[in-house]
Amino acid sequence: MLRLRSAQAPAWKHRDGLQTRNQKYIRTDIQRGVLTRMQRCRDRSQTCLYYYNVILIAIALIFFFSCGKPDPTKQYAAAITEFATPQESLPYFKSKDLQPVWLEKDELKIQKELRGISPFTMTDQSNQSVTKDSMRGKLSVVSFFFTKCAGICPTITNQLRRVQDSIVENQDVKIFSFSATPDLDTPAVMSNYAKERGVDNTKWHLLTGKRDEIYKLARESFNADTITTGEKKRGRTDGDFLHSESIYLLDKNQRLRGIYNGKSQLSVDELIGDIRVLEKE
Repeated sequence: MLRLRSAQAPAWKHRDGLQTRNQKYIRTDIQRGVLTRMQRCRDRSQTCLYYYNVILIAIALIFFFSCGKPDPTKQYAAAITEFATPQESLPYFKSKDLQPVWLEKDELKIQKELRGISPFTMTDQSNQSVTKDSMRGKLSVVSFFFTKCAGICPTITNQLRRVQDSIVENQDVKIFSFSATPDLDTPAVMSNYAKERGVDNTKWHLLTGKRDEIYKLARESFNADTITTGEKKRGRTDGDFLHSESIYLLDKNQRLRGIYNGKSQLSVDELIGDIRVLEKE
């Protein structure tokens, strides 16, 4: 019996030792797991802190540059079209770059450099003399064209015919189209053109005259010559002229009050509406 006990004692100690080692391993695994979780939380905290700092820096930069940037509206007069509040009345135009300005009646007396049409003497498709005085007391729609034009001219002419139809009962509105090739567009040629295009000779004057006079009027009154400086350097001269697609509206005092895209139906619709606005002035 004593041997049996002595034989069993080491076995019990062995099992007890194994159990103790297992407990140590379990505690070690738990500790490693806790440490791993703590490390992950620490990594996440560092990542969150990094992005938080990036966001703060970005907000600070945006605030810095937005505060440091000057207000562009303060560089111009309040009436310039890009920054002015739209008014019910139509703008006037001034200076070489055609800046639009809204003015009250009392301001017109002291305002200088308002753009309008220069004096001219032309002949229309009925072989009648037409001058700047022919526009006096009337609203005038002005364009540039030539009868042999196969590009934008037919489209502009069609749009102007819509304008003509809208003023057929109005004797205070006229259309004046200046030829860019007056040496080719004689009164007889333009008379045939008028018949083909449905032009009402009592409402719409197709004008021819001296080339230099027409080009000077187009450039100085309307900035209607679209030849660029680069094209002039490549051989274009003042004797060359490339008319714009624009249509211009003048008030009863021959001052420029509107500029429209002659190829755009929406823009010409605006022109027709602006004629009604000017009629009330």
